[in-house]
Amino acid sequence: MSELLFETDWLGSRPVFYNELTRAASYDINDVIVAAEVEIDPDGLRAYLAAGYSIFGRTPVRHVRYVPPSTRLWRDDDGMLRLEAVPLDLNASVEAARTEAEVIDLLRERVRKTESSTDDRIIIPTSGGYDSRLLNLMVADVSRVRSYTFGPTARQWDSTEVARARALSGLLGTRWERIHLEPFHTHLDEWDRAFGPAVHAHGMYQMEFYRQIRAREPDGGIVLSGHGGDWCEWLWDEAVEPLRGPNDLQRLILSHGAHADADAALLGRGAPLAEQYFETHREELRTFVGRTVEGIRFRVMLTHYLVKVPRLYGFAVDEPFLDFDVASAMLSLPDERRRDRRWVDEYLASRGALFKDVQANDVYWLYWPVMRSQPLEPLDVDLLSEIVQGDYVRWANRTVRWRGLWWEGYERMSRHRPFRRAAKYLSERGIKQQRLPAYHAYMTLRPLERLLRRRDAARLGHHPSDRREPR
Repeated sequence: MSELLFETDWLGSRPVFYNELTRAASYDINDVIVAAEVEIDPDGLRAYLAAGYSIFGRTPVRHVRYVPPSTRLWRDDDGMLRLEAVPLDLNASVEAARTEAEVIDLLRERVRKTESSTDDRIIIPTSGGYDSRLLNLMVADVSRVRSYTFGPTARQWDSTEVARARALSGLLGTRWERIHLEPFHTHLDEWDRAFGPAVHAHGMYQMEFYRQIRAREPDGGIVLSGHGGDWCEWLWDEAVEPLRGPNDLQRLILSHGAHADADAALLGRGAPLAEQYFETHREELRTFVGRTVEGIRFRVMLTHYLVKVPRLYGFAVDEPFLDFDVASAMLSLPDERRRDRRWVDEYLASRGALFKDVQANDVYWLYWPVMRSQPLEPLDVDLLSEIVQGDYVRWANRTVRWRGLWWEGYERMSRHRPFRRAAKYLSERGIKQQRLPAYHAYMTLRPLERLLRRRDAARLGHHPSDRREPR
């Protein structure tokens, strides 16, 4: 008799990994990797480097894959694994158009269902953005809300996120606190244990954020996450335009620069995964709804850390925006109302929570200070040279460390009026700051380095360790 191992939701919001050879399956990619037998999948590697995370159902590890959205993973009587797609008519759900008031009511109902299901405190990571503001406004008993915010600016206390979250708390009378992020590179090994080579090491700041929240909330609670709200609430131009071919998929794989250069890969390649994916999903990608949902599904592999990290720190988590009924209702709104979140703007304004006039610093500066205060140890060039160009690794190593500091000065100066025109002139001629691209390349390569190190240690019969002498 076949055994149902896992079933993914309509977005695959909690990724499930499996090994084609060992037939192991788990929410944790590290559980299904046999260290001593690790081989790199050339196509999976290139896709991972280009996106910054595993995509198209593949990972950088040969025979290690993940279950697609809306799919059941079965183990048959002979022990073989089998995937079964769960039918889902997205177009029909979206064609059942809702009014904006109905969408708000549906979201409120969804939030309050969670609220009434537990007596725990309701913890809302409140960035001051649209999604977290909506969630705060939906809660019935605001006395149960504990909202926390960090500032991603150079001076954490003067960010727009902090200013809006503080104003929202004052409006609603909720208990709010700003978390001052300490240098978060200390969580790199913890990140590797949690995510392995599934996604680049970009979210350690969330580990530091929830570490501090847990210290303030020793009894835990339920986190209301705004995960996915931004993609369902609004219309972005790239999703509207039809895709002419596989190369256009990059418009849906929004990495915001947080990836590496796939051309640095040394291993051979077969048929590009993007071409295979495009042909398989050609029908879904013909429609606006299909492109939107596929874009969300891509992004979930990147952003599922927003949910997994609080769980690692002992919190229950709920994602109201990823509820199928809520999301499809939002997607059913007219395009002109979803563009630039016009419908959300008007609702927030009606509740006095738009905060357009809040004056604060909105320059995103999250990674720059930690590169100075907590310098990264160099990646192992010799080890990574098995799979990527050694010169590319050397460039990442030196640019994220002291030799790349002058790019920070360049970036700071380019934001000041006297230098802005000169910076634009230099940028148009290809002279752009390299420190953040190098940081993202480093964080994309690091999980691969740890993977190869564990492989070598396992083959020698040693317990793998992330400790080594600094260079």
